[in-house]
Amino acid sequence: MSCGYFHRAEAIDQPPRSDDSDEILVDGVPAGRADALWIDFQKESFDRSKESMEKRLCDPPLEVLGRAVNSLIVRLRHVVQAPTVRALDFRDFGRVTWRIRYLNDDETELEPDEKLVRGRGVLNWSFGWNAVTKQVWEDIHKLPFDYKPPPWDELLLDAQSDLPRVGPAVVLAATALEVFIAHVLDGLAERSAVPAALWEWINNRGDYLREASVEEQYDELLMVLTGHSLKAESKMWELFMNLKRARNTFVHRGIAEIGKTEVSPETASKLVAAASEIIATVREWLPEELHWPVFKHTVRIEVRKKLG
Repeated sequence: MSCGYFHRAEAIDQPPRSDDSDEILVDGVPAGRADALWIDFQKESFDRSKESMEKRLCDPPLEVLGRAVNSLIVRLRHVVQAPTVRALDFRDFGRVTWRIRYLNDDETELEPDEKLVRGRGVLNWSFGWNAVTKQVWEDIHKLPFDYKPPPWDELLLDAQSDLPRVGPAVVLAATALEVFIAHVLDGLAERSAVPAALWEWINNRGDYLREASVEEQYDELLMVLTGHSLKAESKMWELFMNLKRARNTFVHRGIAEIGKTEVSPETASKLVAAASEIIATVREWLPEELHWPVFKHTVRIEVRKKLG
């Protein structure tokens, strides 16, 4: 028995084709766009019971589907050096759109049986909306025409956009915290009694191992200049340290880990959110003249999608 596997439901039963207005040539030969991948799995028999489907079990197992699909995708990405080609995450039923059809060995349809299924599948999609309300429009025009956002804000937005890609997201979020605290401490030092020469010596020793670490910046230096230390916020400090660990392991080993546990997309999302929370907390400890514009809007959006 064999089953066909697709990673995009829209293209099922359709040959690769381009839009009517497009003409695509590859080495001078007409070609089309393809957004589906078909793989045959052969086995003496598959578990087609409805009970297994209710338990969110799959045969072939999701890890088998993932290995089969990603083996090809990873090699394709490397061979053609394609940054837009990325491995798919099969750790959860709803992460990837897929469909399985159970067929006879000659690829004909199986006879209907009320106790057995003839297919399984998941339809997954994502979308985002940015609501421009009257208040949003007014706030946009409160900022000067040549307004430049704080660099850490840009980094955090990029980190959010990179999710669920774990590595790039945690690196950008950790970098945002490093850029932020360096900028803030410099601004505080300028307004303090700390001599400029001493501050220069503290931060530029010619050897990064002798300079203040990011942890020391958020702890001792922040305490000296604001009377507050992030370390005193135990929950936030733990998230801060976990983000640092995830960033370091990804940068040095290519896999983001906390302890010996690989960081999941869900955990990465929490770490990126924690970076924003840390920055917002420190902002409250700063004098008014070091504040930057922050806008908060509560908008309710309802989207209705018709499924065929």
